[in-house]
Amino acid sequence: MQSSIQQMTVGLSGSKYDSMVMHLAMRLAQKASASIDAYLIRPVPDDPQLLMASGFLGETFQHFVAQAEKTIAEFDRTARASFDMADHDFPTVTARYHNPLKDLAREFATAVWATDLAIMAHPALVNLHYYKTAVLDAIADSARPVLLLPEDKRIGDFKHALMVWRADTQHARALSSALPMLSLAETVTVLSVTDEDYLSPGSDVALQYLQSHGIDAQDVTLPGDERLTPKLINAICDERDVSLLVIGGGLQSDLIDSFVTGIGRRAAKKPSRPILAIG
Repeated sequence: MQSSIQQMTVGLSGSKYDSMVMHLAMRLAQKASASIDAYLIRPVPDDPQLLMASGFLGETFQHFVAQAEKTIAEFDRTARASFDMADHDFPTVTARYHNPLKDLAREFATAVWATDLAIMAHPALVNLHYYKTAVLDAIADSARPVLLLPEDKRIGDFKHALMVWRADTQHARALSSALPMLSLAETVTVLSVTDEDYLSPGSDVALQYLQSHGIDAQDVTLPGDERLTPKLINAICDERDVSLLVIGGGLQSDLIDSFVTGIGRRAAKKPSRPILAIG
């Protein structure tokens, strides 16, 4: 099945991870015959209300803004260099770089509206509050899947995708959103727990949907007394050599919290593999 991914949006942080993010995005774009728009995710240095509330007044205010602008310029140089290198290495992919003039994190999420997929480094790698906010906004507000990448050595070839399935409306919506990425995989596994409260317990509905779109998936259905914890999910992924984990259910879901956002804890753990998060 040919993927329906035609346009990707890449969020760059101005960090050492940008090179990895850009090269993987270009590989995916080449495979899917898609185009890329890359955006620098950057802080807002000159918000007077924010700075005044933080005690930055008068000359201190001006000095802070000047220093922030220098820092952002360095972020831009790092991100642009990573983009230019990837653009050189993948001459057949159409790609554009953007350093927006207005830099609210939510603007990146709205830029994703015009695309099929957002790609960013996992927020556990980039220890910046505004970057994490951009990731959360992209998951919650972009209405698109967000591919979050681990450190370079943990990135696989996306040949085996595993999707965590629960029989509810949010996961049914997530299944549809994940379809373009699932179609790029050679093997798709649906992981679920039997729940007799539903008319179609386990993964029957998900398998039926995937089959109708030309994807023959396998299923792993656990007994009803099991709980899909991050530890168990990671163990199954390791056992089956899964190279892409797909999780949905909305930003407040326990699995997105555990694997991505860390809302319920101080920081999310670094991921073991790429995560496709669907809000």
